[in-house]
Amino acid sequence: MKTLLVTIGSHGDIHPFIAIADALRRQGHEAVIATNPYFERQIEASGTPFAALCEHSDLRQTIVEHQVMDPNRGPMNVLKKLVLPMVQETVRRTQELIRSVGADVVVYHPIVLGAPWACERAGGVPTVSISPSPTIWASRGDPLVMLPFHSTSPGRIAAAFDRFVSGLFLRTVLDPPLNRMRRELGLPPERNILWRHAREATLNLGIWSPVLRPPLPDDPTRSAIVGFTWHDRDHTQEATDVELREFLDAGPAPAVFALGSTGVHASGAFYEHAVRACAALSIRALLVVGRDQPPPANLPSDGSIKAVAYAPYSAVFARASVIVHHGGAGTTAQGLAAGRPTLITPMAHDQYDNAARVKRLGAGETLPFAKVNTRRLTDLLRTILTDDRYRQAAASLAPRVRGQDGASEAARLIAGLRRA
Repeated sequence: MKTLLVTIGSHGDIHPFIAIADALRRQGHEAVIATNPYFERQIEASGTPFAALCEHSDLRQTIVEHQVMDPNRGPMNVLKKLVLPMVQETVRRTQELIRSVGADVVVYHPIVLGAPWACERAGGVPTVSISPSPTIWASRGDPLVMLPFHSTSPGRIAAAFDRFVSGLFLRTVLDPPLNRMRRELGLPPERNILWRHAREATLNLGIWSPVLRPPLPDDPTRSAIVGFTWHDRDHTQEATDVELREFLDAGPAPAVFALGSTGVHASGAFYEHAVRACAALSIRALLVVGRDQPPPANLPSDGSIKAVAYAPYSAVFARASVIVHHGGAGTTAQGLAAGRPTLITPMAHDQYDNAARVKRLGAGETLPFAKVNTRRLTDLLRTILTDDRYRQAAASLAPRVRGQDGASEAARLIAGLRRA
């Protein structure tokens, strides 16, 4: 079987597709990943062929220029400035790739608007949507948290309000311009287009652990929650294994601070606060500060705190005393798998919901990124490190999270959709 995988975004949107492509190849199928050429070297290093979906776009420049991580405007900026402008080219390019690859199935991230339309125009190629987090499968029975000022344990009315507001926002922003494009392509109009992209493919896969959010009665038809996918290597920027191991072995387990591949480019004074908090608590720390980002100016000279551009979370999270991260889907997965307590500092998008779910599981605390300062960071880290309940909860969840191979299960289900 030949599979075309189409995605856009940051590392957190690319890594699951690399993992699924690798699983497909292990199961005897062919796979090609089409995305931003920014990721070409990383994808080809994984052993999967790469195809350009669009023009090269520098990740850091895009994040900074379009304020992708702004807590209020970030989602609107992503949709209006990044997603919508590339829809028509996505349709054209995906159709080209379906022909050149000979794709039996097209697997896509729901924000790649237009990929299912290309399949529709190509004669009904089977489609698979890959939803990285539970937010897009909003359910009446699930306490969804989409706004930073809401409780992490919302009641039924608050959760319903978040579902209503997010649905209205998506319809208002996306449906009118997308339906104009559909008319130009000779396709009939649709309603709730992003929702349909995520929930009405031939097969709809949620790539999170049921520990985070189990299957629910109003999940999409023809759907499955397969578990987290595991891929976090990027040899184009990561610190060497020897360098990381030497630091981790040099003393007590450090706190690890990470804001994903996106949040690091909107970090502000986060890492300076981290250094001061760790100094106040007399603990070591590893700071993952991002490519082309300078280390914080207040790093101590004694080597107790180390800054690196990138580190595979699977290699460092399990060695941490506590993990501080932004709540991205892939980072949350690695944090749960590591079995270490976490402090999540959500910045935007689905991160508030991921943070709330981890807190409700008892495995950590949450502090909105906009409220991070040295005092709050110090106080919460002290609480997490001294209250053994966080460590026990995190340790108990980890085997269940690690016990699923979401990429292999996704590949098995995708393989069942071979085009007739």
